[in-house]
Amino acid sequence: MRIRTMRKLHPVAIAVAIAACTSAFANADSCQRPYVEINKLQGATAESPVVGQTVETRGLVLATLYADSKTPQLLLQSLQPDLNDQTAEAILVTDSVLAQKTAPGTILHLRGTVREINGMTALTNTDNSFAATCGKTTAPEPVPVKLPRQTNDSWERLEGMWLSFPQPLIVNDTYTLARFGEVLVADKRLRVATEIEQPGKTASQFEAAQQLSELMLDDGSQIQNPDPVPFVADGLAANRTLRVGDTLRGVQGFLLQTKQGYRLLVSQMPTHDATNPRPSAPPAKTQQELRIASFNVLNFFTGEGKNPFPTKRGASSADELTRQQAKMVAALAAMDADVIGLLEVQNNGFEKGGALQTLVKALNQQVGSDMYQAVLPKEKPGTDDIMVAMIYRSAAVKPVGQAAVKLDGPFSKGSRPPLAQSFVHTTSGQTVTVGINHFKSKGSCPKEPSADSDQQDGQGCWNGARVAAATALNQWLVTNPTGVSTDYQVIMGDFNAYRKEQPIQTLEQAGWQHLANATEVHSSFVFKGRSGTLDHALASKALHAKLQRFAHWSINADEPEVLDYNMEHKTPEQQQTWYAPTPYRSSDHDPLYMDFKF
Repeated sequence: MRIRTMRKLHPVAIAVAIAACTSAFANADSCQRPYVEINKLQGATAESPVVGQTVETRGLVLATLYADSKTPQLLLQSLQPDLNDQTAEAILVTDSVLAQKTAPGTILHLRGTVREINGMTALTNTDNSFAATCGKTTAPEPVPVKLPRQTNDSWERLEGMWLSFPQPLIVNDTYTLARFGEVLVADKRLRVATEIEQPGKTASQFEAAQQLSELMLDDGSQIQNPDPVPFVADGLAANRTLRVGDTLRGVQGFLLQTKQGYRLLVSQMPTHDATNPRPSAPPAKTQQELRIASFNVLNFFTGEGKNPFPTKRGASSADELTRQQAKMVAALAAMDADVIGLLEVQNNGFEKGGALQTLVKALNQQVGSDMYQAVLPKEKPGTDDIMVAMIYRSAAVKPVGQAAVKLDGPFSKGSRPPLAQSFVHTTSGQTVTVGINHFKSKGSCPKEPSADSDQQDGQGCWNGARVAAATALNQWLVTNPTGVSTDYQVIMGDFNAYRKEQPIQTLEQAGWQHLANATEVHSSFVFKGRSGTLDHALASKALHAKLQRFAHWSINADEPEVLDYNMEHKTPEQQQTWYAPTPYRSSDHDPLYMDFKF
């Protein structure tokens, strides 16, 4: 552990630290001097009432923070708590020399200047001619705290203090787990507001309430890419993960305020319970059922020319492509779908060696026969680096009509051109038209203010473009672009819009029926600690009536990003132990699948 605390130090280490401190700070007279209690320095407001003033104070050294760095710091706790819930009882001491020489458990007298550092009250510019050790004492018990907090300023009253959480806390984000040793927790699974509520005021209120529930846990180290990775029971490996939805028990630590907000530097590693275990493969379908799936394959690029690597978006080496392909194929094979829509495939043609045919070939090798074929439109699907695509199991369905691509309107820029193909289901003889779509993302906001700027209603940037795409998609499909007329139609893909946002509402208002049960909470993506659904499937009324099951297969979004195919920022050992050619973390989006019975 990188934080030294009174209860974690070996007795010999404590004795050595105290002896060194007594030698360096033998200013016994200071122990007789008057001082200001730490709670008085903190005050009852967001900022100390004595900012900029030089003061003398005395307190218990609660912990040495960042003990593995060149700039350790101390937390000093009040000797006489004032029993006022509005004032914190601890203060940060930034003197790294002092921190290196002083052990937790020491009663320390200091003189310094009070500052606010990123909102954290701290004692700076300490004058070591006044520093003195005035004895030692036992550690206090950590203060029990529960989530959610009552107000936004609740943490201010606890900054610097040793806290414990009697409740189990739910993992909500592991994006910086392997890089910085951080994990976002809350008292519940946090949701994208517009997944649950209408954009605007109600969504804003929903999100504001959620912010009272979350807290970032920090391993207490300033070392990047820590090894072993903290918080994971028995250590991170390809078969040992920390998933969003898992539980951490016995959380204790020291509350700091930083540029990134409040965080808890854990004083001991909490207990990890795998309460959201990895899902097994989707259930087997019957021969009478038609399974259709959609999968964002996260920039499956094979490159171009004699020097294809690094690719523009995907694998940066041939080895990485091999790893990416193996994970992707494992996921596709396990879904056992008859028609699969693909997103973020490199737009480098339909010939041998192109990304699409490479993936189809690898999938067929995995399943042991030339089971799958690619839908091949006559028109190139736009000029973007990525495209949507479609593959099908030739024994289960037969393409009829033409593969149609819409290139104009909102699909000429931003949203990728959609692809539609009609199929005859071999078993039932019924015809189904399938459309795969990828709407404009929320990122890379327009430089000039426009209707596509972030309207601060929860829908992010380019919402206007996505609404236009939804409208145009519906109008296009009404014309039967494949040349085949059928009551059975389904559109699916990455709409880059959450369930209650306008693009999805536009399609539903046009008569498309969402296949996810409205009473259930679905998720296919995790972003900044919020889970939501960007990947949807909507069907015509006639096809919706034939639905047997619908699900997102949660193999990706809940997993730590570091378990993907990439090899950067990993030791040779980690490149092996963190990787497996399995479906888990094959992409950043979860695939979806649906079964119909005619």
